[in-house]
Order: sequence, then C-alpha cells, then structure tokens
Amino acid sequence: NPFTNIAPFAPGFSFDGVSFEDPYGSVGVQNPFPEQYGPRVPGPEATFVTPTEIRATFAQDFRTPLLASWNLAIERQFASDMLFRIAYVGNKGTYFFGAAESSREINPAIYIPGASTVGNTQARRPHQNFSRVGLYESSNNTNYNALELTVEKRYARGFSLLASYTWSKKMDDYGWTHPFDRRFDYGISRENVPHNFKFSNVWEVPGVSRGGILRKIANGWMLNSMVTWQSGFPFSIGSGRDNSFTGVGRDRADFLGGTAKLSGDRPRAEIIDRYFDTSKFVPNAIGTFGNSGKSILSGPSFFNTDLGVLKNTAITEKITVQFRGEFFNVFNNVNLNSPASTQSSNQFGRITSALDPRIIQFGLKALF
Repeated sequence: NPFTNIAPFAPGFSFDGVSFEDPYGSVGVQNPFPEQYGPRVPGPEATFVTPTEIRATFAQDFRTPLLASWNLAIERQFASDMLFRIAYVGNKGTYFFGAAESSREINPAIYIPGASTVGNTQARRPHQNFSRVGLYESSNNTNYNALELTVEKRYARGFSLLASYTWSKKMDDYGWTHPFDRRFDYGISRENVPHNFKFSNVWEVPGVSRGGILRKIANGWMLNSMVTWQSGFPFSIGSGRDNSFTGVGRDRADFLGGTAKLSGDRPRAEIIDRYFDTSKFVPNAIGTFGNSGKSILSGPSFFNTDLGVLKNTAITEKITVQFRGEFFNVFNNVNLNSPASTQSSNQFGRITSALDPRIIQFGLKALF
C-alpha cells in the first residue's frame, strides 16, 4: 500500500515550491518518515508533524442522495408485432457527491494581490496546522432531460429488431474548481451525450426440413448485430497552472472568444495532431480561476458495429453443441479518445489514444 494508506496512522503532506534535495527542510518541517507511519504504533511521547493534509473528510450534514424522475410516453402499435414509441424522460438529482477530485478544498490559500507566490501557499491558508483539506459534501445537483424515439419489431417469424434514438442534455455542478463558488462549476456534464443512436437485431436463419447431414449443417444458425453511433464526451480546458494561487490546482484556462471548434472534414492526421484551435486558449489571469466554460468542447464521435454468429447443432436428443463467433468493431472503425486538454501540456489539443480495434473471439460449448 502507499504510505498514506497504512494503518493505524498515515499522515499526508502537501507543499508547494519545495527543494527536491531537501523537501521538508526547505519549508522548515521535520521529516516524518518512518516514525509516524504504520504498521508500527507510535508511543505516547510521539508528536505529529504539521501542517498535515486531510485528503477527505465528510460534512456533518452529509445526506443520502435523492433522485426524482418522471417520464411521459406515447406508444402506437402497427400490425401485430411493430411498436413505435416517443417519450420524454427527465430526472433531478439532489444531495449528490462526486469522486475524489470533486471534493471541495476548505483550506485554500487566500489570494493576496501582489503578494501571492506558489512558495507562500501554506502561509496564506486560514488553518495553519493543516495543508490541503478535502471535504465530501452532499451538495451536488444534476438534471437530465431527454427525448427518446423507439421502433421495435418484436420477435416473430425468426426476426426481431430494436432501433432507438435519444436526444438529451445533462447538467451538473460537479468539480469544485472554485472553492468559494458552487455555481462556477455548473454546466454541461462530462457524461453528456446529446445524440445517441442504437440499432440491434436478431435473425434466426430459416432452415431446411429434410436432408440428414445437410439439415444439421444448414439449421440452427442465428445472426445478431448492434450498431452504435453517439456524440463525443465533453471536456473542459484546464490551465495546468495555479494562477489562482489557492493551492487547489484545478484552474481552467482563459478563452479568447470566437469558436475553437475545427472542421471534422480534415485529414485524420490533422485531426489527431490538432483536434481544436489551441490558439483560442491561454493561461488564466493571475488571481482568477479561468473564464473558459465547463465542458466547453466535445471529443470525437463514436461509431461501432458488433456482429454475432451462433450455430446450435443437435447431437442427440439431450446434447446440443453450440458454436459462437463474435466480432467486436467488425469494420475496424477508428474511434478516437478525447485530446489532451491541459493548456500547459506540450500535447495540448493532440489526440494520443483510441478505443479498441476489431476484436474477434470464438466459443464452443456443449449443452446437455
């Protein structure tokens, strides 16, 4: 385990502007290793080094999350096995809490115009016996609204299909970029997918009634597929600098205005090398948290087709052998991940990874 996960004691420390040759001495703090760490138990004479970091603590009024949801759907049947549905779906989340990076810093350094440096971060914190203090609060809010269209052919005559399209928007205030302003992080959620289309089907291939060996070969085949197309996930543009001088380290970059979105019709190599107009973003102004909006851009869209082939062969009345072939991303479509989104990075705006290529797997099993 990491040092700060070992019971019974595991103090953490966070300093800025230290010397790597002597990180504790350069800030006037006694080196806590190894006396203050488990699994040994310090004696009654032990003293603990300050300022200590508290990675996460829970608010006294922490509550169980509450989700209220509602929907309205209109359905129409065509023929005996076709169904069309249009629906509105909404929900509202209250008392939610985010992941570790969404905890609120409740001991941030206070920015002092003209007198703030990274080196005096600790001296500007309200509570000097502590460095960073992360607070989990059940204070996050979410809301979601969607229009859903569905066409369904129920299984009949060996064939079924399901096609659905969702147009949606999800908002939340996760983040705590600004430790003093909850509203600063209200905006498009990083899980927001405005357009989502899915098509799936199952086809039991018609067989033959006679033929002996030919019947065993021709009968028992089933094909299924799933096609997915959806919008890319949103992302924010981080500064990569603590220009707010709070010690939080979540500043966003400043946006110069206009549009940062570039044409998707460019050659793929250009898209990978420069997904968006990086010249539109600069380091955030000193003493601010950045003016670029939350989730201001969206990553590449996603398109994928999976195909399955299944064959059941009856060996005896009680034993059946099943062969299965599965082709994930059968067309080997390149689905790119979102680009590097930290303005100070030398990879800023560049896409450095992609999702899985085509994967094929086969299986054989006996059913009895």
